[in-house]
Amino acid sequence: MDFVHAVWTPAGDGPHPTLIALHGHGAHCQDLAPLAPMLAGGRLQVICPQAEFPLEGAPYSYAPRFTWMKRGANDRPLDGETERVAEALATFIDNACERYNVDGERLALMGFSQGGFLAYRLALSQPHRWQGAAMLSTWLSDEAADDVHPDAADLPLLVQHGTNDPLVGVDRGRNSRDQLQAMRMNLDYREYPMQHEIGRQSMHDLSVWLTDRLLSERSTD
Repeated sequence: MDFVHAVWTPAGDGPHPTLIALHGHGAHCQDLAPLAPMLAGGRLQVICPQAEFPLEGAPYSYAPRFTWMKRGANDRPLDGETERVAEALATFIDNACERYNVDGERLALMGFSQGGFLAYRLALSQPHRWQGAAMLSTWLSDEAADDVHPDAADLPLLVQHGTNDPLVGVDRGRNSRDQLQAMRMNLDYREYPMQHEIGRQSMHDLSVWLTDRLLSERSTD
């Protein structure tokens, strides 16, 4: 599946160190793209796919809003929907890596909120394709925890959460932290005095972490 997507590409011919960024519920492909110039000094290519399903009642002409998974009458994802979307995203990423001259040795994943829910699934089941994965204001699902590749413990994970998050409470972030620690993952967990957002300090820390993972000499070791 070729998702609608936004791409920010730095100067030069590449191949480019690249970040795949998954937006949250109720957002769109341009939601995270403006972060690109602020991450790692604007030296990363940032590819932002857009969720498949428009939300009913969303004013498309002004502020399009989308969600990643098809939901049933109880507003919960249909059975098998998480796996379907994860597989579709994996195929999209394969194609995008060829289309946009991605440096496959310098590829990272980031997800915010519902996008982080999916990023956990992609990162833990396919750790070899990533130099790191950042999960922002999100939670570790049972599906992701049950399908962890044996080598996932070697994958650097950055988890950020706001202590005042009214949508995905910090307890969910802490529960995810505890699960990941029990699984002996390579985890950097950080909390910030913010709500459901990417704040100034969390942005700074994310940028430093991505620079270290994708642009340092050891990122190619």
